[in-house]
Amino acid sequence: MATGARAQGTFPSKPIRIVHGYGPGSNPDTIARVISPSLIETLGQSVIVEPKPGAGERIAAQYLMSQPADGYTLYLITGGANVISATDPQTPFNTLKDFSYVSTITLFPFVLVVGANSPIKNFADLLAAARANPGKLNYGHSGVGNTLHLAVEYLKALTDIKIEPVAYKDTGQQIADVISGRLDFAISTFTGYHAALANKQVRAIGVTSKEVWPLNPDVEPIGAVVPGYEVVSWLGLAAPVGLPTDIADKLANAVAVAVARPDVKARLEGMGNEARASTPAVFRARVETDYAKWKPLAKFVTPS
Repeated sequence: MATGARAQGTFPSKPIRIVHGYGPGSNPDTIARVISPSLIETLGQSVIVEPKPGAGERIAAQYLMSQPADGYTLYLITGGANVISATDPQTPFNTLKDFSYVSTITLFPFVLVVGANSPIKNFADLLAAARANPGKLNYGHSGVGNTLHLAVEYLKALTDIKIEPVAYKDTGQQIADVISGRLDFAISTFTGYHAALANKQVRAIGVTSKEVWPLNPDVEPIGAVVPGYEVVSWLGLAAPVGLPTDIADKLANAVAVAVARPDVKARLEGMGNEARASTPAVFRARVETDYAKWKPLAKFVTPS
């Protein structure tokens, strides 16, 4: 049926599923549901969002790999999946080989925060304190081997500072420890620390972008201080490897229409994301560039 539909130029001729690796109500789940109404309108078919949570997106990714490359099953992939693929040799998928890419949907950096009463007032203070006290400072992140952890390990590699990581399963406890000063700083999404920042319980001292991030223009970009440093993650749509070019282009156009809508853009930006569609080629190039950046950091994930 898929082949016949393509030959007649009628893709899509049945509902499209978007799977992702997180639970209902998660950031990827919400983003998929925010863009779905526009995709339905543009493509003329139902769009079903299907969470397949667990194992750091491995369940969702493996499911996608079992599906035909006909455009009817898509994967809302995150930059975190690319990090896992690049740094963990046990990962059952390879982001360079196992997927076709359609379009990015959002881009977002991460933020370094300290407690409101911390003597560290800005990123320069943090560097100075770390250099004056090697191995004495600590930072919180949400799990060994994920993007948040490796974003700081990447920073350490570029600046030759020594700071001890502390992994947290509970974001609430991490926030409490930053506020109390038990943690010297933490790294998270702006969304994760939104309430603490709004209530002035913590202070943002750096954003992991190379330049000023438009949605948070008052936060100093780390890349302006540390040449070459940039960590901007993303979410986008992927498909099984071998997706025909015409279908990929049609889907990418539908994403571009969605994120250009003022209501969709406002929702995405309200969640701390920059709405950013792309061509399939541009998305693949971003995946490849990020993969090459993360690959050398595998030593921080697995024993040598």
